[in-house]
Amino acid sequence: MKFVKRILNLLVTLVTSLLCLSIIAEPNSNDNAYLYDDWVCDSKNKLCNGYYLEQPALFPGKSQKDLEDQPTSVTSNQGEFASEGNTTLTGHVHLTQGNQQAFADHVVIHRNAQKPNSFDLIEATGHVKILEPGLRVDGTKADINLEQNVDVIQNAHYRLYERHARGTADSITIRDRSRMILKNATYTTCSPFQNTWTVKASNVDLNKKTGRGRARHARLYVKDIPVFYFPYVDFPIDDRRQTGFLFPSFGTTNRSGAELAAPFYWNIAPNYDATFTPRYLSKRGGELQGQFRYLTSHSRGEIEGGILPHDMAYRSFLAKEKAKVAELSPNDPLRQDPRVTALNRGGTTRQAFRAQHATTFDSNWSGGLQYQTVSDDNYFMDFGHTLGLASTTQLLQQADLTYQDLNWKVTSRLQQHQTLHPFLGPVTPSVYKRVPQVALQNTFLDLPYGLEWTTSGEFSRFLHKHDSFANPAFTMADRAQLRPGISLPFITPGWFIKPRLQWNLLAYALMINPKLSATNPTLTSQQPKGPVSTVPMFDLDSGLIFERNFVAKNEPYIQTLEPRLYYLHVPFRDQNNLPIFDTSYPGFDYNQLYRDNRFSGLDRVGDANQVTLGVTSRFLSEETSSEQLSLMLGQIIYFNERRVSICNSKTNPHCAVLENPNRKRHRSALVGLARLYIHEHWSANAEVEWDPYQQRRDKEAFSVQYQPSDRSIFNVGYQFLRRNPVRVDPLTGLHERLEQTDTSMALAVTEQWRLLGRWHYDLKNHRSNDISFGIEQEGCCTAVRLFVSRFLEPYAVNQPPLFNHNRYSNAVFLQFIFKGFAGIGDSDNQMTGSLKRSIPGYQWRNERY
Repeated sequence: MKFVKRILNLLVTLVTSLLCLSIIAEPNSNDNAYLYDDWVCDSKNKLCNGYYLEQPALFPGKSQKDLEDQPTSVTSNQGEFASEGNTTLTGHVHLTQGNQQAFADHVVIHRNAQKPNSFDLIEATGHVKILEPGLRVDGTKADINLEQNVDVIQNAHYRLYERHARGTADSITIRDRSRMILKNATYTTCSPFQNTWTVKASNVDLNKKTGRGRARHARLYVKDIPVFYFPYVDFPIDDRRQTGFLFPSFGTTNRSGAELAAPFYWNIAPNYDATFTPRYLSKRGGELQGQFRYLTSHSRGEIEGGILPHDMAYRSFLAKEKAKVAELSPNDPLRQDPRVTALNRGGTTRQAFRAQHATTFDSNWSGGLQYQTVSDDNYFMDFGHTLGLASTTQLLQQADLTYQDLNWKVTSRLQQHQTLHPFLGPVTPSVYKRVPQVALQNTFLDLPYGLEWTTSGEFSRFLHKHDSFANPAFTMADRAQLRPGISLPFITPGWFIKPRLQWNLLAYALMINPKLSATNPTLTSQQPKGPVSTVPMFDLDSGLIFERNFVAKNEPYIQTLEPRLYYLHVPFRDQNNLPIFDTSYPGFDYNQLYRDNRFSGLDRVGDANQVTLGVTSRFLSEETSSEQLSLMLGQIIYFNERRVSICNSKTNPHCAVLENPNRKRHRSALVGLARLYIHEHWSANAEVEWDPYQQRRDKEAFSVQYQPSDRSIFNVGYQFLRRNPVRVDPLTGLHERLEQTDTSMALAVTEQWRLLGRWHYDLKNHRSNDISFGIEQEGCCTAVRLFVSRFLEPYAVNQPPLFNHNRYSNAVFLQFIFKGFAGIGDSDNQMTGSLKRSIPGYQWRNERY
């Protein structure tokens, strides 16, 4: 196979080289009216099979003023000079003035009648060539007006080296060396022996000062076939941003039908811009999207939104599903399901808004804002083009103000979430509002006797969260938490010991929800007292570090051996009377080995009398100090049963078992991690949790990435969880098993062609969660990307019949790119973003020539 591929590549290289040489040798062919002596055939350049070689500037690095002061020099084979009349030069005429050069067969220099010692016009004929940095123009005749600094070239062929662009024109007028006006012109970035695409226009204005090209009555040809007509088109000739219409984008999905968008970009200022995008969806109607970005010396941010009035598809969906609900009996509990009640929110006008802002006031103060909202609970189910986006159910709405200096950090925050209940999705628990939340941290490391003092604390006011299934009476509270700590670390190059003593203080002020107390006045007399909890905490972290040098395959390496012992003692305190606002038990993993609290959040402090035994070994390159391999192994030895839980074990004795079935064991699972980096092409990660009691694995995950080149990458991943923390069997109440594979690739078949793909497969349910396929073709002046995605919509499993669906969403993304001109198809950001999420490590470079 490799031999056949090499033979094919050799034949392609031979054919293209012969084609390149034949075109250079035929300057009078129909497609090429002059000799491309600046084109260098190079089979190593796989995209263009060559490149333009610009002639070096005569005075590189000189300022414009210095160049204007340079004298004009002329050389030729023959010349007729007159003291008062015109001067005639013939044979290889070469004129230079600064970095500007002109070549011709015949030149007549006209003397200025008012200024006998100066010249005002130069007429050049026969193989005229004008050069200046970044530009070359060839023609049959040129008039160079020295007084007005205007050049007019007839039957012209031009080159813009910076943009890899070329073209022809009946005439080209160059004004002030910064502006070119072309009549009946063409423009393309294809190589001399390719005319994949060409723009033909009656009038073209290329302005170096603005970095833009403007064409009137322009036609876009693909292989001599007209595909677009533009009365007026604005396109870039350098990398600067400019106001104008971008090329339309299109695609199709099974939920919205065919999509067509025509964005308009507004370059308001160097640090402000906006994009307005009218979009038409065949199944839904017209939509208007907008985005505004800004950047100042202290702030940066982005605001975007969209509105789609009178969504036709959503109107039909609401009518159908509401009819199903109407058939239910009045006492059916399904009527109170939040997914059903959400059908009455939002109407048929679909809207979305997102704002993000960050600012730095000075060296100590900073602030930020994140705000996102949508009009209805089913928005992302309809408009999410990926599994991750379609699964969105919590939208963050948060504002921060932070003070930070050498020892202190204080953050004030207002936070809430918009919780979505998509009709065909899982039930989503709501999140409490925090208005406000104030968190502080301080660290003092230079105390006497080597002591270190740390303090963390938080005050939060939790407001009611809406939950149709569990609506407790006391859903509002103020919570204050403070955890001071002192430690005395001993650290040397070969070992460390860090004893630490902390004291966790927690207090609540519970309040009756005003809405509930208004409907049930008896609750006012049941106002609870604020519970308080104090928990001392002690931990001791210690370790040794050994090193040895060795040589493998003539490469010097350093291996470390780092045994570590971590002891944690937290006495049991009954915390069943404490409410739960932001706390959960994330389950056991490697991160739990060296944490001082097995719970996330602040409402629970887990009791502990345990020691963690772990060891790490690293393999480092002695020359680069980069880590080639790391191996980590650890296990917790428990001396006591873990009694603290999130649920109230007094009222529900079985809940603690469901939360943590291994709470009475004396040993945790044995956890191992491995990270491998084999030079620059291979990397791998693996994690295993082994149950020593059941002699089985509880968790297993690995991923391998192979990147042989910047255009090819392969990813293989596998994940197994015996207890999936996010999915519970509704019949048994036990966590379900998760087992899945994820494979993706970007395979460069040739320099021009690349295959893309992803397959996310659920081994437990025997179904594909996400399967995608794509293809890219990149040539010298064009690129095409096609990506087809099919993913299982995030519907809950084992739900009531009304919600029992197993539906896939399909999406097609298509993009055409004309390098150096514009792109037609799906926007580059959306396409590239989707591919990066699907294929880790994917990169797109659309300006290669």
